[in-house]
Amino acid sequence: MAGVSLETIHDRHEMINFFDGQSAESLEAKPGQRQRHPLVKSHLLEILHPLSGSDEEILLKSFSHQDLRLDLVDTGLFRIKDKTLGEVGFIERLGPRVAVIYSALRSDSLEPWIRKVVMSSPDLDNVWLSGLTFGVLWGIVTRLSRPERFTRLVFYHDSIYDIGQFASEDEIDENENIPEAQGRDGVLEPDENEGIEEHRATSFRLVDRVGVIQEKLGKLQSQYSPLHAISQLRFPSPVGPGGHDFYDNGKVTNRSPSFRDHRAHLLFVDRIYEKLLRSTEDNAWYSIKDSVDVPGRFNRIVGAPITIHFQEQGLDEKIFKEWVDTTFSHKRNRFRLWGHPIWLGPSKVHVYGVDRHLWQPIWLELTKFGCTAVIPNGTCGNTVHRLVTNIQRFLDPGATVEIGTKQYSEIVEESAQGVTYDFKAG
Repeated sequence: MAGVSLETIHDRHEMINFFDGQSAESLEAKPGQRQRHPLVKSHLLEILHPLSGSDEEILLKSFSHQDLRLDLVDTGLFRIKDKTLGEVGFIERLGPRVAVIYSALRSDSLEPWIRKVVMSSPDLDNVWLSGLTFGVLWGIVTRLSRPERFTRLVFYHDSIYDIGQFASEDEIDENENIPEAQGRDGVLEPDENEGIEEHRATSFRLVDRVGVIQEKLGKLQSQYSPLHAISQLRFPSPVGPGGHDFYDNGKVTNRSPSFRDHRAHLLFVDRIYEKLLRSTEDNAWYSIKDSVDVPGRFNRIVGAPITIHFQEQGLDEKIFKEWVDTTFSHKRNRFRLWGHPIWLGPSKVHVYGVDRHLWQPIWLELTKFGCTAVIPNGTCGNTVHRLVTNIQRFLDPGATVEIGTKQYSEIVEESAQGVTYDFKAG
């Protein structure tokens, strides 16, 4: 990493200074030139619930399934070394439920490594930011940023469950190669090597002033539902040019010259997400004392239903079948669920399953018109956010969600209230 060994960094202050230098140097390249240094990237991960133990003990246990070396640098901060990649970066515990990996490795090396680490451990999961969550975060961007500042939103919806389109988890494109809008009308020019699309796919990157997007976005979303599938959002930096690109899978790219500002944004979003996790679990576990009879060792599952309504006319029956078949027949499926579907008709399925994150039970009723899930006390709220994010991204971008009697967006809004951005926190 820029010819500097991470072993020369001995505390959090030195780490921040190191990545500050990396961030400034990575933006020195002129348009059309290759960057001297890769951009600094962060990956937000949900970790073990801290029932007991120090920051260091929780992080070490969360990564104990990995073939990694973690060296303590500061309180709640470790240096990471992988046998294959060598020095990866640092991992820091931001809050009770979330840790972040900082790295300046190139994306083509870092992202497959992150996926392998997460999928190899039941204690870890991505932080999942659904299109509904991004809708609330976009409102925060409009309040924090001046109208003339430029921002970027990416809308990504790909109906991969059209027959023959399924790809494994390893083939997921994390939006890095979505082309920029070109031409007077913002029409995306097809790449010469692009194949013929025979399924619904929307990949659009919008770069404009905050005030312009704020004025137009609501009208566009009402006319074209895939524009609800926000999968990436840039927070403009309040201390300089550029900003911080948050992706739906918890990846955050620093496109500003300040790592301190980047870390302050991570802490800001982490505080919102940690409140969202607690609120999701409170509403799903305790708001309704109903129970569901299930066979085997689960007996009765108590909890409020998470209800996801598909828009338009519901899913085509062939797409519905492909979704169910591929989700529960592939170990590395995007929803990270396991179970045996019980078909009650051509477009209705019950699943008494398990979430591969923490191996906790989940009950699902899937139909062409939506999904109902019940998670018992102890099943992580991140299960809900992963489910919503992937349904919006791959099935119905305009899906609406309720947890018990409360709208999902309302829970996100409440989680963001009272949380303020603080540059000094970085």
